[in-house]
Amino acid sequence: MKRSLWLRRACQGDLDLLFEWANDDVVRANAFHTEKIPYENHVKWFEKMMADASVYQYVLCDGGTPVGQIRLNVQGSEALIDYSVAPKQRKRGYGSEMLRMIQAQFAADKRSHVTNLVGQVKYENRASARAFEKCGFRRKDWPEYIQYEKEM
Repeated sequence: MKRSLWLRRACQGDLDLLFEWANDDVVRANAFHTEKIPYENHVKWFEKMMADASVYQYVLCDGGTPVGQIRLNVQGSEALIDYSVAPKQRKRGYGSEMLRMIQAQFAADKRSHVTNLVGQVKYENRASARAFEKCGFRRKDWPEYIQYEKEM
């Protein structure tokens, strides 16, 4: 099956889609804060995130279909990665594709002040750990999670 993958910046129309994905049971189980997110809280978070110049939220599309999201929260020279794949699109390699594509996207956007990408993954989240490792991120084991790092 031929893929036509591309990243687009998130827009106001993605509010409900990102809410649905964020509250998926698997996403919540793999998140550091596992409780469901009330819609009102999501709306406030979304508006703040969209207005924050240090946050880069993208949606991965395969053709015209949104299949996942990836967000970079920039703090100084580091960008903390948060990503998830839509429930019906899992186990198709989209996680590692997003991680590869976000590196190219950041280079194209000329975010030269960012020199290190960082991902934090629970030990139980083997799929995400594999995606980071497949993309060449260095692994560091911490008591609560695995931290993956890659220099840009």
